[in-house]
Amino acid sequence: MKKSSLKIAIDLNLICYYGKPTSEESAYIYRSQAKAGTHSFYAYATLYVITKNKRVTLAIRGVRQSDTSVALITYLLAELDSLKINVKKLYLDRGFFNTPVIRWLQALDIPFLMPAIKTGKKGGIKQFLKGKKSYKIPYTITRDKDDSVTFDLWIICKYRKGKRQNQS
Repeated sequence: MKKSSLKIAIDLNLICYYGKPTSEESAYIYRSQAKAGTHSFYAYATLYVITKNKRVTLAIRGVRQSDTSVALITYLLAELDSLKINVKKLYLDRGFFNTPVIRWLQALDIPFLMPAIKTGKKGGIKQFLKGKKSYKIPYTITRDKDDSVTFDLWIICKYRKGKRQNQS
């Protein structure tokens, strides 16, 4: 692996937690969307290099309840400094799709790619999920009156042969 600009990915991994946490465990219980009958999880973030269609894990960080997405990304990217690796493109999973993360990555001038989360019944990202062609559009997420970020939203249309359901 050359120590230069590489494709880097960060994933958020959740392990189901059942029961009542002890005082030592409670700081490490992460709340998220329900999965397998629970909203509570142990969580950890991984940073890995994608090279020659293989993943090489470089860092793992346990997630505490108080950790923000930006703090996790900052911690994991700091691990690359000692390895003298620059980020060619950063791939993030949907757990990182939020205004502070997008704003932080834009400030760091790191090219990134992550799936957007479809929210709301009208407007939002769902309004762009029409048509048969892929395209790019500037999109703004607004959290509060003075808290928004604009970025390029790519709508990718892909026909999956044999995956289309029959209309009968």
